[in-house]
Amino acid sequence: MNYSTIEGVIRQTTKQPIKKPKPMKILPDQIDLCSFPFQDKGNWHNATILYFTDDTYTIHQYDDHYDISKEEADEYCDEHEQRIKEYAQFVHKTGTDPLRNYYVNRTETKKSEVKVQYGLYIGVEEQGLQVTQVEFEGVTYGRLEIHKLPSKVKDYLLIEYANCRYYLDGIQRKDLYDACYEVTDNSFKCMIEYEVDRPSDVIKKELIEITKL
Repeated sequence: MNYSTIEGVIRQTTKQPIKKPKPMKILPDQIDLCSFPFQDKGNWHNATILYFTDDTYTIHQYDDHYDISKEEADEYCDEHEQRIKEYAQFVHKTGTDPLRNYYVNRTETKKSEVKVQYGLYIGVEEQGLQVTQVEFEGVTYGRLEIHKLPSKVKDYLLIEYANCRYYLDGIQRKDLYDACYEVTDNSFKCMIEYEVDRPSDVIKKELIEITKL
C-alpha cells in the first residue's frame, strides 16, 4: 500500500478516487471609481462604484454588489461630491457620524493598578499560580467573587478556571518579575492598560469642528 501521502491513505482506505477541488473562479481586476454616503429610509449607508476590466460596472452597497450600467456609474460619480457634502452637513448639524467616515478617536487608553493575591498547590507547575483575591479600582474580589472581575482584567492576567480554582494560566512565580512589581511570596501588583469610550460630548465637539464649511 502506498501511504506516503495523505492522498494515498485516503485512496487505500476508501477505495474511492479523490475528488479534485473545482478551480477557483478568477474575477477580473477592479478599479474604485468613486465612493459616497447616501440616505435610505432615514438611515445612512456607504456606497462604492467599481469598474471591472471585463468592461462591467457594479455598485457596492448593503454589503453586496449590484450590476449597473456605465451611464448609471457616470451619474453616481457625477453626484458623489454633493452626497459627501450633504453627509458632512448632517454630521456638523447633529455632531454624530453614524458611518464613522471621519477620523476622531472614539476610545482612549486608561491605566489602572491591580493587586493580586496568589497561592501554590499541588500541580501548580502544570496550570499556574492560584488566584485567591484581586483588588481593582477600589473593589476587592475574593475567592468566590473572582468570576465577577471585568473581562479586561481576567484577559490581561490570563485568569482561567478549572478544578475548583482560578489560576494564572501558565504563569509561575518567576514570571511575575518580568511584568509586575512589589512581588512577594503571596501577592504582586501590575499596571494594566485597556480601552474605554471617550465622552460623547467631546467626540461631538470634534466632529462639529472638522465638518465646518
